[in-house]
Amino acid sequence: MKRALSLLVVLFAASSLASETQVLPKNTWTFDFAWWRSSIDKQWSGDRKALPLIEENRRYEPGGGLQGILRAQPRADFDFLIAQAMYGITDRLTGVLYVPIVLRQQVTTNLSWEPGDYQSQLGRKYSEDDFWAWAGSLGQPRVPAVWNGGVKLGDMIVGARYLLPEFEWMSANHFRWAATLQVAIPTGTNFDPEEAVSVGTNLWELHAAGDVEAHLSADKQFFVDEFGVNRLNIGADVYYAFFRPREYTAGRGLKNPLLNNIAPYVGDKYIVDGGDWIAGTVSVDFSPFLGPTRASIVSGGDEKKAHALPPMLTLTLSYTRVQTFQSDWQSQSALWDYDREKFWQPGEKNIVRGTATVSLLRVGVPVQIYARYQSGDLIPGRYSRPANIFSVGARLVAKFW
Repeated sequence: MKRALSLLVVLFAASSLASETQVLPKNTWTFDFAWWRSSIDKQWSGDRKALPLIEENRRYEPGGGLQGILRAQPRADFDFLIAQAMYGITDRLTGVLYVPIVLRQQVTTNLSWEPGDYQSQLGRKYSEDDFWAWAGSLGQPRVPAVWNGGVKLGDMIVGARYLLPEFEWMSANHFRWAATLQVAIPTGTNFDPEEAVSVGTNLWELHAAGDVEAHLSADKQFFVDEFGVNRLNIGADVYYAFFRPREYTAGRGLKNPLLNNIAPYVGDKYIVDGGDWIAGTVSVDFSPFLGPTRASIVSGGDEKKAHALPPMLTLTLSYTRVQTFQSDWQSQSALWDYDREKFWQPGEKNIVRGTATVSLLRVGVPVQIYARYQSGDLIPGRYSRPANIFSVGARLVAKFW
């Protein structure tokens, strides 16, 4: 069997710094904790058609006819704990640390067997049990229906956002812009090359963000009141994401001799350069309810400052388009490299995201609660794998000095 059921799972996270130009006041902290449930069960072809994550595998008798076709319709499900810490270094510069922890990894293989040609030595066609009995005679265990991974750390991200100085006309028209730089720390893991089904937690395999990203963002506020609070904001963000080449260990079939024994022809190690991204996001924030306001410890006992705090309810809708570049797999087998690269040609991802945020700052509680749904398959893409994500989280705002 030529291919293992290892998966590259695509999650596409938002930027570590949410809101296009959001920065924190000097010496202010925000601690954000969120639970994510992510799932993926398809990949897009070059003509935007949904395909299984793994190609079918046609099995032939040595020198004979078709035994049958082994197919898989795998589905990968993840639970994440996403922890963020943001700090206002100055009123214009905010730093961030982003820590993704994988709480649960589950891959349901959904294997099926289509019988092939009539086999005269059996007096019938090969059944699925016949196939696995034959594979077992060669030391290959049956692929489990469900694979579960343990708790693991993903690639952490450190970043900074700088609110760029405004020209006079920008201030007069409530226009802001900011630059963001974020860099990944390689704390995630590669998939296990000896397992029949395995998922890694590095940024390339999760397709969550680049190893280095440079963003330029802008916001235009509308219906701004005397306290500087707006009811409508339109934002935009463009960025470039760089992915470094990664080295992987080739499987030697120690656990799955028919599935994962590729080292003899690809070499002990191979390199994957996944290809960079150019991407852009447009977003709309609407605040239908400002909420009651009172002087509190959050506003320093000043009611006027309390009126300048974020609205109690904000609804956000955004669209992100990611243009992906050609991947480059480098091993001792040019044919094997091509077989991988054909699924990661230049393409795109289209992500639609809706968020509802409830802020209690105006009533004296330094907490914001939010829920978000992100769809990667509402708009078909090309040569990419769409993930759908539901998340809920809470932010705690604090100032210690």
